[in-house]
Amino acid sequence: MISMTVVAFVTAAMICVMSAFSGIEMLVQQLFSNFDAPLTIVPVEGKSFADSLIVDSKFQEIQGVASYSRIIEEDAWLQYSDYNSVATIKGVPLDYGNHSTIDSMMYFGNFMLQKDSFNYAVLGLGVYSELRLPRPENDPPILLINAPIRGKKLSRYKENAFNRANIMVSGAFSVNAELDVKYLFVPLNFARELFAMEDRITSVELSLVEGANEEEVKKQLESFLPKELKVETRYDRNALVYKTNASEKWFTFLILLFILGIACFNIIASLTMLIIEKKKDIRLLESLGATRPMIDRIFIYEGIFINTLGALIGAVVGLGLCYAQQTFGLVTMQGAMVEYYPVLVKPLDVVGIIITVLLLGSVFSLALVGRLMKRFAWQ
Repeated sequence: MISMTVVAFVTAAMICVMSAFSGIEMLVQQLFSNFDAPLTIVPVEGKSFADSLIVDSKFQEIQGVASYSRIIEEDAWLQYSDYNSVATIKGVPLDYGNHSTIDSMMYFGNFMLQKDSFNYAVLGLGVYSELRLPRPENDPPILLINAPIRGKKLSRYKENAFNRANIMVSGAFSVNAELDVKYLFVPLNFARELFAMEDRITSVELSLVEGANEEEVKKQLESFLPKELKVETRYDRNALVYKTNASEKWFTFLILLFILGIACFNIIASLTMLIIEKKKDIRLLESLGATRPMIDRIFIYEGIFINTLGALIGAVVGLGLCYAQQTFGLVTMQGAMVEYYPVLVKPLDVVGIIITVLLLGSVFSLALVGRLMKRFAWQ
C-alpha cells in the first residue's frame, strides 16, 4: 500500500510539474507574441542595413504576408525634469497600430504617433514610471530624447556628442516587466532624423495572414533576400527564454525520475517482505505442481500491478490538481503579470509520464523479483 502511494505521489508530481512548465512556456509565448512580429528581417552582421535592400514588390508576391513595417531600433538617453532613463527607441510607421496588437497593450492613453503634424511617443510603463511623467490627460508631457552621434566620444565632446529632440507623450503600454522598462515607440521619420539614419533601417517586421505557416513564409522570404539579411521567427528572437524554460523542465523531470527509481526500490522491498511472508504458501504451490517460473511470475505480476495502479491513481490526482488550478486558481502569483500560476496539460506529456512510470516499474520487477525468489524462497 505504501509503495503504491509513493508511486502515485511521484506520478502526480511529475504531471503537475510538467504542466506548470508548459503553462509558463505558454505564458511566455503569449507575452512575446503580443509584442514581437511573427517574422522579422534583420542583418546578418551589424545593427542596421541599407533601406534599398528591401524591395517592396517582392513582399506582395509572397502568399501569407499581410503587411510589413520598416523599423529603427536604437538606444537613447531620456530626460524629463530632473529624472533620467536609458531606453530603446523603436521607430515605426504611423500605421503600425493597424498591423500589430499594440493597441490591446495600452495601459493608459492612446497609441498615437502623430497628430496635427506633431510627433508623439508611446512609452513602456516601466520607462514612464522611471521618468515620473504625469498622465497625458490635458497637456501631454514633453520628453527630451538624447541620441548619441556615431563617431563622437562622450568623454571628448560631452553634450555635443548627442542629437537632441523633444517629443510629446501620448500614453503608456504594458507587456511584461522586461519590455516595459526597455521600449518606447516614436514615428519612423522622427527616428531617422534623430539617429541620422535617412537611408538605413535596423529591421523589417512582417505580419502574417491568419492561418499562414511561418516556416513556409520564412523559406519564401529567404529565397529572394540578399545574403546580408536573414529572417527570424519569434522563437529565434527569444531563443534563450524558451531554451532556458525547456532545460529547467527536463532537468526537473530527471530529478523526479530519480525519485521514481527510489519508489520502485520501495516496491521491491514490499515484494521482499511478501515473499518471506508467503514462503509456506510458495512451498505448497510447488508441491501442488506449480513450477518455479510460474510462481516467479505471480510476484512479478504483483510488482507490475502495484506500479500500474499507483501510476493510474497518480495520473488521476495530478490531472485533478491541474484542473483545479486552471478552474479555481489554487496557487496565486502576487504582483505578477497573471493572477494565478499558469498550467497547461499536454496529452503527450501525460502519456509519456505514464509510460515511463510503467516501464520503469516493470523493468525493476522483471530484473529483481527472480533474484529475490532465489534468495528468500528457493533456499
